[in-house]
Amino acid sequence: MRKLITLIIVAALLLSAVVPVLAQDRPSIPELLANDGRFSTLLAAVQAAGLTDVLSGEGPFTLLAPTDEAIAASLQELGLTPEDLLADRETLTNILLFHVLPGQYFFRNLTSGPTIETALEGESVTFNLERGVFTANGVEIRNPDQVASNGIVHVAQRVLIPPSVQRMLDAGRSFVRVAHFSPDGGTVDVYVNDELLLEGVTFGVVSDWVEVSEGAYRFAVVPTGREPEGAVIRRINAGTRTTVAATGILAVDRRIRFNFLNEDYSELADGRARVSVFHAIQGAPVVDVRANGNLLIGALGYPGTLGDNDGFDTREVGAGVYDIAIVPAGATEPVILELAGTRLLSGVNYFIAAIGTPNNPQAVVVATPQ
Repeated sequence: MRKLITLIIVAALLLSAVVPVLAQDRPSIPELLANDGRFSTLLAAVQAAGLTDVLSGEGPFTLLAPTDEAIAASLQELGLTPEDLLADRETLTNILLFHVLPGQYFFRNLTSGPTIETALEGESVTFNLERGVFTANGVEIRNPDQVASNGIVHVAQRVLIPPSVQRMLDAGRSFVRVAHFSPDGGTVDVYVNDELLLEGVTFGVVSDWVEVSEGAYRFAVVPTGREPEGAVIRRINAGTRTTVAATGILAVDRRIRFNFLNEDYSELADGRARVSVFHAIQGAPVVDVRANGNLLIGALGYPGTLGDNDGFDTREVGAGVYDIAIVPAGATEPVILELAGTRLLSGVNYFIAAIGTPNNPQAVVVATPQ
């Protein structure tokens, strides 16, 4: 019995000596990333930004760590190379700090959807758990709760871009989209510089935004299957968003008309939404756009019918629910088109097109978050 008691005491002493050593021997956050093998690009970025010592410090920190694959995919979406990012130390540092939360946050602390300040001053990240998908600012987070000696690592499936950096990146980028608003045009193909961009586009469709470089482009919209002809040349400037709207009734005009709509995507204040309206109903009168009975946009003519009036205008409004009506200019009836109970969300750009014919008017609404 004495020997058994002795063995128990020795074992207890050994365990009390080993447990603290094991806790002390946990790797720091940079060491944990290096041991994993999926974070070589992130580690190179941390080193280039001079943040290795910071992330090796006492902390605690919570790091949302994008993998090599996630960083490559995000850079491709942004039109950047790793060399571009590593060369701009200030931007790189801001992006990295946006992935660092001062404090230790386990998965269980984040499932209620908190908004937490990041190490980048003035910028926050909002977490969400819905239908089993865990996200931070909409980016999926996997493999949570990887414990380091000085904090926690959660694995991000994309790079999180701070809003301030996103605005800077967008300032020099140009985007184009195409809208098919020719009522009798059938399905069409869209060519840019004689290269097929979109195929089989149906009436009323507005394409996604496509990033392009600054310069002159040849745009052609033709019935599906035909060779590009009748191209129109247009210069796209840096930092712009242009909707190329194809209008015209072929039975009348014998051709498709091009309308280049320069859209305003400048930053919206909190609680504000932006509404752009395009009058594309050939043969319809000059119209007013009313929201909840009040004049929003006045005297909008079909393109080319009112001198330099291109049938397109934009207003900012408070976020909320609106009854939007398009009526003859100077009147409140008859209502040509009505969008009752239209909810306009804060920070969203809305493109509303009145299309079709006077006998069959239709509305197209496209929402693009800021």
